Amino acid sequence: MKYALVITGVLAGLAITAPQLVVLGYFLLIVPGLVLTVAPTVFVYLAVTAAVRRLLPISSPMAATAVAFVATLMLGWAVMQPFRMAAISAYRSDDLPDVLPNHAIELDGNVRVDRPNERSEPECDYLCLALLDSPRVQSLTTVTAGRGKTINIRPSVAYELVSAKNDFTPGIFPSKPGQIVREYPPLVQANRGTKLITASKAVEANWALRLAGQERLREVNAVESETGDWVIRVDIQTHARTSTLRRITILDSTGRVHFRKSYHKQAVPSRMLYFGFYASMSGSASFHVGRQVMESGERSMKPESALLQAIKFPIPPCEAEALERLRNQAEQALDSPAPTAVQLDLAKRCLGLFFFDTQPRDHALIARIVADQRIEDIETQIKNVFPKSKTPVEMLDPYIDRISMDHTSASLRHWLAERLANFPPGTFSNPSPTYLAIWNSPENYQHAAPLIATLADLGPDRALPKIDAMLDYAIELPHWRDRRSMMDGIREALVRLGPQASGAAPRIQKLFLHRPSPIMNNAGEADDWRFALARMGVALKDLPVFANQSPKSVERNLRKVAGKMRRYEQDNATEEEI
Repeated sequence: MKYALVITGVLAGLAITAPQLVVLGYFLLIVPGLVLTVAPTVFVYLAVTAAVRRLLPISSPMAATAVAFVATLMLGWAVMQPFRMAAISAYRSDDLPDVLPNHAIELDGNVRVDRPNERSEPECDYLCLALLDSPRVQSLTTVTAGRGKTINIRPSVAYELVSAKNDFTPGIFPSKPGQIVREYPPLVQANRGTKLITASKAVEANWALRLAGQERLREVNAVESETGDWVIRVDIQTHARTSTLRRITILDSTGRVHFRKSYHKQAVPSRMLYFGFYASMSGSASFHVGRQVMESGERSMKPESALLQAIKFPIPPCEAEALERLRNQAEQALDSPAPTAVQLDLAKRCLGLFFFDTQPRDHALIARIVADQRIEDIETQIKNVFPKSKTPVEMLDPYIDRISMDHTSASLRHWLAERLANFPPGTFSNPSPTYLAIWNSPENYQHAAPLIATLADLGPDRALPKIDAMLDYAIELPHWRDRRSMMDGIREALVRLGPQASGAAPRIQKLFLHRPSPIMNNAGEADDWRFALARMGVALKDLPVFANQSPKSVERNLRKVAGKMRRYEQDNATEEEI
């Protein structure tokens, strides 16, 4: 017994303090993992057995051990029962029976959708839109938990589909209306594979056309649960590995439940005491008191999908022709000398539907939308059109035009500049007047800092004066966070210019050694500037170093620069050969 306690105690200590060893044991030969997994449980039972045996008035060691072990097993069972019964009682109190009507529910009046577990701001999504589109529904109020931690105050927003009549102002556009194709089972079955994407886009196109026609989605006063004609409650509660509750409930104004469907899973303490082991794909691992899983309902049950199947609502059309109709109306809006705001909004909706799936025939339309100053706030849409490294050359001038527009946000200017900076060297050797005008506006080139690298295409005579002026502007900015992007762009422009930028080297060396240096903020950026100076023609032995650097540190820095120079020359040689 003594040896067994020592061995299992050591193994249990290793397993609990370093659970990753258990995972490693499973990966190696499985058996070591199993041994370490059961070690804590075996040790506890052996330790209690040894303690109980000392208390027994039995002279025979074998008999005393047998009786003590049985007593320990009974104790392991008894210890778990209070916790187990309490957990089972809590599970059963939350385990409400399903209520499934014989026919689809027809909602009417003012509907309220309560999502108490959703940590986001309320919006009109595909589910709200389906409910609003029901013929007899007047308004829909959606309530969530919000992004804050205040429990008593939950944000709510109400929407209504109204007639446009002579109203030419755009309404609210719902969030991802095409998601219904992925959530409503009949539409999922009818649109598999690549058809799913086309169908989702078609639904969004139909709604865009509809909300630009005779209807508008407007925000109205929220309806409280006490005054609503129908209340829909969507519960989704998950607590790590211990419990899951997904439930959809539809109640009328009297509180009567017309529909309820749930999936409920709860981990309750096991009948006998033991220590279980859990390891996740993320690499975390831990021991816990043994549990038994109890569940009811269908594991695949999704509250939103179950709700859509329980109610009557018009199934949205998924014909691909809607995409072509939206495209035609977008082109008409662009052609019009005086389009309405609603017509211009259609062009923006059309831009948002490409979603990294464009054909060469689409590039001209996308370019027109991006370059049209009348269309504002396209940041969300344009970011989902082309991959970063696959921006077509047709976007060159439209992106430049969009950067120069007064209403373009700083974040969009930076995003567009990043894409333009990835164009091949020489792209901007014959620049447009709009491109040149950007360098006359410090606000524009500060926001579009990655574009500074492309100044190298203009050659040293035109580029260096502009770079010098940008340095003057940048070093006067009080905060490094405002200078960082500009310094990155300036440095990249000098690297691209190479020996042609040798005239700027003395100033860069002076700024490098200035304390605190206005052109860098850490050792990595110091290495980058040394590389830039080497590209500009400064010999390795003449590169700036700090007074407090040791000879070994200096030598290491210079080796880094030399290696980076070799790789740069090899990469450029490869590109030229290609």
